[in-house]
Amino acid sequence: SLVLVFSDFHLFTHTRKIYQYCLRVGMDFNLDIKKYIKTALEDQNFRTYKITLVGSGEKSDGYASDITFATVLATTEEDVEKTIEVVVKSSRRDFLQTNRNAYEREAYFYKTILPAFARFQKKNNIKHRFNSVPKCYKTVSDESMEVIVMENLRKNGYYLYDRKKPLDVDHLKCVLREYGKFHAISFALKTKSKVDFENLVNNFDDVTLDFFTESFKNSINRCLKRTCDIVKSMGYTKLYEMCNEILQKGADVTMIDILKTVEPESAILHGDCWNNNFLYKYEDTDRKIPSKVAILDWQISKLHSPVLDLSYFIYSTCSEEQLRHFDELLDTYYSSFSVFLKDLGCDPEKLFPFSTLRRHWKKYSLHGMLLTTSFLHVTICDKEEVPEFNDVEDLGAAIMNVNITDEAEYRRRLVAVISHYYNYNK
Repeated sequence: SLVLVFSDFHLFTHTRKIYQYCLRVGMDFNLDIKKYIKTALEDQNFRTYKITLVGSGEKSDGYASDITFATVLATTEEDVEKTIEVVVKSSRRDFLQTNRNAYEREAYFYKTILPAFARFQKKNNIKHRFNSVPKCYKTVSDESMEVIVMENLRKNGYYLYDRKKPLDVDHLKCVLREYGKFHAISFALKTKSKVDFENLVNNFDDVTLDFFTESFKNSINRCLKRTCDIVKSMGYTKLYEMCNEILQKGADVTMIDILKTVEPESAILHGDCWNNNFLYKYEDTDRKIPSKVAILDWQISKLHSPVLDLSYFIYSTCSEEQLRHFDELLDTYYSSFSVFLKDLGCDPEKLFPFSTLRRHWKKYSLHGMLLTTSFLHVTICDKEEVPEFNDVEDLGAAIMNVNITDEAEYRRRLVAVISHYYNYNK
């Protein structure tokens, strides 16, 4: 087993890339991963199986950094051969507590929240259920590792959208319809089985707050300062005044205030709504119109207004062209939400009317705007420029060190988002 000893914590954080590489290529690490896959597949009743590790995730492909892909060739008790493609997300317990908190949140989502939502939908005889999440075979935790073993949807005809391009309206609507169904379950469960819902969200603190280190606070304020300079240089006086007012208070203070304000009309959220956390399946061979979407990465799932998901998703994936369809997009979301809530036996007009959604948008969409000013340049940068988001302590520096490779596109997207937020809320 490979052991690296660091006398200085900062030396450890800055050499973690080397450490992770050594772990990946080490024999012990590979044996551990196979052991966890074997544990995860115990319930599948295979008589024999062979596990082959086939690669690891890239930092820009939509997965977290500690990712291993594997192929399992199995034989059932009836001598039927099956091939299972899996993704293994792993996190070592000796890493930062914040990383572990996020990892444990995702494990809790797969192990507890998703099954509870599935039981509730079954109990209410829902035919077209929310199930737009990769199948999780098992979450495993021991003294050294925390592991989630899931199906590899990339091998089942799902594709990432080019993260550097804005999503078109068809892809936006595909995600918004699923968000509508997902959020509706929380409202219905809270209404019909309040104790069950409260048990689900007990100790469901917002793990995002752990990320607000001094480095991260500094970086998001510097990103907003850069936004102020851009809109001012382009002659957008009103946009500059609005952004500068937020900057004077502090982008970090503003975001923390939003995250700590939880409305009665809250739902369990996805949280991490940027482009690369969605995989799409298509019926057409040219992959124009998606028929399904799978939502990835639930590490910062939280309890809050649905607008936190909606504003982050819409603002981080849209250009001016798509934002012209904003009312249509919001209608698509709310139509899916309200129909699904009715299917679950509840009245959307009582629990979360469209007027309340609009009020929440005015109050909370600043969350999505500020995340976009902080991360848009990362979203659209070249593959080689994508930073490692492995350690929270390095997060701020990683954000600021990304080169803006297409300045014109960056400015267009940025101004479109700031303008939309300003015009909607003035």
